[in-house]
Amino acid sequence: MQTGQKLQQMRKRAGLTQGELAGKMYVSRDLISKWETGERRPGYDYLVKIAEILSCDLCELTETDSLSEQELSSCFPEGFSEKKCSLEELFNSFLRTLPERECNVFIRRYYFFEDSAKIGRRYGISAGHVRMLLTRSRKKLTKFLTEAE
Repeated sequence: MQTGQKLQQMRKRAGLTQGELAGKMYVSRDLISKWETGERRPGYDYLVKIAEILSCDLCELTETDSLSEQELSSCFPEGFSEKKCSLEELFNSFLRTLPERECNVFIRRYYFFEDSAKIGRRYGISAGHVRMLLTRSRKKLTKFLTEAE
């Protein structure tokens, strides 16, 4: 099931109209409609807020692979190709460049698909700190992949 279909199903289960959900999110009802029909896709931050409003787990709204793909997709340079080695080899090489905790946080998010709050609890840091570490790691990944080309 697509993210939009899941969103619509969970919104209805929560007894909310598109307008009511839009009001709680400070977005237009039209945007909610576009998300539900698949015309547009909600970004990661919106998905987190939707999950909070609907009192559900983030993974219930979207496939974890597509969520991770959304977060990592901007790291790949325009026209990137895996000419020199496999993507797995590139990621393994990249992970070896990170400090241990940053590497562990990255793996927990993009391999085990854990959310920021759960990762934060594991390492005794806030979810915001986890998101900051992930943002920095994605920037490093972008630079790493650009240089690998």
